[in-house]
Amino acid sequence: MAHLAAMPSFLPGLGQLELSNLLSSTAEAGKILVIVRLNGGNDGLNTLMPMEQYGQLKTIRPSVILPENKYLPVAGTSLGFHPAMAGMNTLLSEKRLAVVQSVGYTKPNFSHFRSTDIWMSGTDTDQYESSGWMARYLESQHPSYPNTYPNPNFPHPLSIELGGESSLLFQGQNSFTSLIYSNPDQFYNLINPFVNTYPSTIQGSRLAYLQLIGKQSQVYGSVVQSAFRSGTTPFAFAENDLGNQFKIVQKLISGGLQTRVYMVQLTGFDTHSKQVDTQDATKGQHTYLLKQVNDAIVTFMKNLDAQNLGDRVVGVTLSEFGRTVHSNGSTGTDHGTVAPMFVFGNSVKGGVIGANPKIPLDYRTSDELTANYDFRQVYGSLLNQWMGNDPKATNEVLFKEFPKVQLIKLFNDSDGDGVADANDLCPATPIGAVVDINGCEVFSMPVNNYALQMLATTCPGMSNGAMKIDFTDKKYNYVLDVKGPANFAQTLKSSAGASQLLEKLAIGNYQLSISIEGQKTYLQRFDFQITEPASLIVQSIVRAESNRVELELSGAKQYYIQLNQKIYEINESNWSGELAKGTNLIKVWTDQACQGNFYKEIYQSEQIRCFPNPCENDLNIYVSGQDREVQIALFQLNGSKVISMYQQPDANRVVKLDLSGQSAGIYLVQVTGNTVNQQAKIVKK
Repeated sequence: MAHLAAMPSFLPGLGQLELSNLLSSTAEAGKILVIVRLNGGNDGLNTLMPMEQYGQLKTIRPSVILPENKYLPVAGTSLGFHPAMAGMNTLLSEKRLAVVQSVGYTKPNFSHFRSTDIWMSGTDTDQYESSGWMARYLESQHPSYPNTYPNPNFPHPLSIELGGESSLLFQGQNSFTSLIYSNPDQFYNLINPFVNTYPSTIQGSRLAYLQLIGKQSQVYGSVVQSAFRSGTTPFAFAENDLGNQFKIVQKLISGGLQTRVYMVQLTGFDTHSKQVDTQDATKGQHTYLLKQVNDAIVTFMKNLDAQNLGDRVVGVTLSEFGRTVHSNGSTGTDHGTVAPMFVFGNSVKGGVIGANPKIPLDYRTSDELTANYDFRQVYGSLLNQWMGNDPKATNEVLFKEFPKVQLIKLFNDSDGDGVADANDLCPATPIGAVVDINGCEVFSMPVNNYALQMLATTCPGMSNGAMKIDFTDKKYNYVLDVKGPANFAQTLKSSAGASQLLEKLAIGNYQLSISIEGQKTYLQRFDFQITEPASLIVQSIVRAESNRVELELSGAKQYYIQLNQKIYEINESNWSGELAKGTNLIKVWTDQACQGNFYKEIYQSEQIRCFPNPCENDLNIYVSGQDREVQIALFQLNGSKVISMYQQPDANRVVKLDLSGQSAGIYLVQVTGNTVNQQAKIVKK
């Protein structure tokens, strides 16, 4: 519904401090869109023939046109359906099929790859975009996807595509939004127990990767598997490529999978040659493909109707372009500009939309048919009328505004609130208002009216957690009901929007429900979590030249630091302290014992200086500081100690070492004391 952008403000919450969107929740039944991709470029003229121009077309496309009496008359029109599309013709007569005539785009591109990108991305010819229109829609509805998915409100995949490689359609700006099954056989393998071995091919590697992900997480695999095994098909599908894909979709839907978007596809419509049988134009490649499309869609709808699911599903066909008006010399047609799109389902406003394609009387082979409708008109109409997207949001998905086409019945919506006029009890609600199922405005509050701030975590076995709730709008009285682990329950009242503090919270998940006095229908829910605090992390750096130690702290907001006999209380993540000479003891801790503590000893030595160096017999050693006695040791380079003695520095802090008994060479002098532990290299002449 158009005004439901603000709906989360009174619907259940999901995830930590996030709100659910009922329109896109896969925890319950909802509307489903099935996209049928006809790869290669479908020949729209042979699919749906403008019979009033049959004589002219027989001259222009003699090698592919069917006999006039073979086309199936479409009631109330001058059109004729290909005989392979008898079931689709019946759906049209039942008003369950809409035909949008001559769909294409300005400045058509005749490259399969480029035109497919244009259709999948939903862009102009000269616009290059790396994301698909459907993915952009899904990401707009699910901004946190895939990081918090699946979750209780979204337990099922958002979209599934069958029958090919990953398409641009589901490539988002931030993520890939669909599950992919390259063909039905791989799907059947995937839902069986994960014990298969796959060949060393690209497809084998991909399937093995999917299997590995399934083993590791079972994120979506279990729900897809359960739905497929629970699903049924009262009417058998044809055993062909498209029939098998539709069978999978049917079983998933009937089995309870609440995925919102599916894509199936059929390849082979690039009929440059052998489009028809030279002996019988009602046979050939195009007939074979159209029969698959017809049979799969008709059987799909019969199954949905038999299971009372038909009102929930709408499908649409698309192809990257049409075929030329004229036939070529190989019993085929080449790349053209436009073709019809079919929209099917019980909720579709059936009928033919738009005029028949008009063939110029002086037709030349360079002439192309003109598009009556841009393909994005169909996309946008389905997003608005079926998927419930806000018109402004649809314009953002498609990068611009396109005129809408009436595709879904009973969807005249004069006030744009998302409720059809036929069901709207309040037909003049203001733009932007949140409405109920009757189209009447309901009380709502913006999501940012509430600010939840975790003030404290807690250790296991303790209940020291705290959460603060602030209110932007102060003119209401709020009632807060909190439920949590171990039957925790608490009710608080906030008069005039005064801030509230939830205290004595243990570790666990909590649900906060906020109501407003005097507003019976309003309820806002949040989920939040009280967690165990992070571990205390301390990194220390000693600056010997300045006799200081620097600490980098993380894990808490407040820290206690003991340096020797002094204790400091800080709330910063960086701290610096002055070291004394000798042994320094540093300890860091927080208010919560489970965060741990930090302990370190740092020895900050006084300095020594030996002179003269080199020396002959007497060596003077200057020792800074105040140690009254120090130990002097002399070592040869091989580690042998040759002198060890205790001496007291004189008034000038100098001790003398007699080296007359030592041979010439290089020695190490070590001086140790209460505040000194230094070595120096000296040379004896």
